[in-house]
Amino acid sequence: MFVIVKLTGNHPIGSVVAYSSSASAWALSSSISTPLGVVESVEQDEETLEYWGRVRFSGSTLALADRAIPDEGGEMTVLNGKVYVDNTADHCGIIAPLPRGQASRVADDLVMVHIR
Repeated sequence: MFVIVKLTGNHPIGSVVAYSSSASAWALSSSISTPLGVVESVEQDEETLEYWGRVRFSGSTLALADRAIPDEGGEMTVLNGKVYVDNTADHCGIIAPLPRGQASRVADDLVMVHIR
């Protein structure tokens, strides 16, 4: 499921965002305590100069990695608008295992995630 929402800026494709009530828009997330989405595209309105993005709130998409991702994948958590694996608790989604033929994933790579 995706929705077109107002963003706080020109966030990179794959950024993880959460709603900011102070900005009345979706900003980079550093927590999994609120509903999350992943930015799939961004456009700027030519008249208002506001940024709008197609943001996926459930299902599979590509998100930016905060750090190296284990080949086996794992439970998804978020820091600074990027994802990493933390298997110590249940979270809002998973990071997929390393696909066949792909090199190990490092910081700033796009990785497949499934948002629940």
